Amino acid sequence: MLDFKIADRVGEVVIRRPAAGNALTSEMVREFADIMFKAAQDVDIMTLTGEGADFTIGRDRHERRSGTPFDAFSVVSRLNKAITTFPGILIAGIRGRASGLGVGLTMRSDIAIASADARFGLDEVAHGIPPMFIMEEMVEHLPSKQALEIILSGREFGADEAMQMGLLSQVVPTARFDETLKGFVTTLSGRDRSVVLACKRYLRAVKKIPLDARPAFALVEQTQFALSKH
Repeated sequence: MLDFKIADRVGEVVIRRPAAGNALTSEMVREFADIMFKAAQDVDIMTLTGEGADFTIGRDRHERRSGTPFDAFSVVSRLNKAITTFPGILIAGIRGRASGLGVGLTMRSDIAIASADARFGLDEVAHGIPPMFIMEEMVEHLPSKQALEIILSGREFGADEAMQMGLLSQVVPTARFDETLKGFVTTLSGRDRSVVLACKRYLRAVKKIPLDARPAFALVEQTQFALSKH
């Protein structure tokens, strides 16, 4: 129920389970992780969207569980690792509902473009689950008090609020969603791929560097990139 295509090192993953709000089964999560690990070698730009009205409402709550809790949660942890270690640019296109894991995928993507009608929410606490995988990433985006209110209330919030929180890159009119997403991928595909990937690598690395050491780090990295181009 995942459709994966590659052309000219540009990949596309579509979650194709629209009748169920594109809810992700454990097998779909495993498959998505496999795709992302493989794509690390073959893809520079990847888009992730959902078929139909929704992005994804998250994990399938009606799926029969087997194995231990550790087994179940390891599936999600492996997907998160596959996304985190992906060297290319992952672009999430969100329309309709993005709940639970759908919010996590939005946050972990490098670029997130949402339609104006997109709706977000975390329902884990209502189901008796502390969403620790979500919180692990959310602290990179939101102050603790703001994050905790969203997590504990489970309230739904719209694309404009998600944009203000820093969860999104761009909010576009619903009628222009497909056009905007495609246009961004086309623009990115026309850039020097080595420059695009270097920007991602540098932004990730520089956050870990002490503030007073960043000028020297930038000088070294900029010089090394220039030398690599000759």
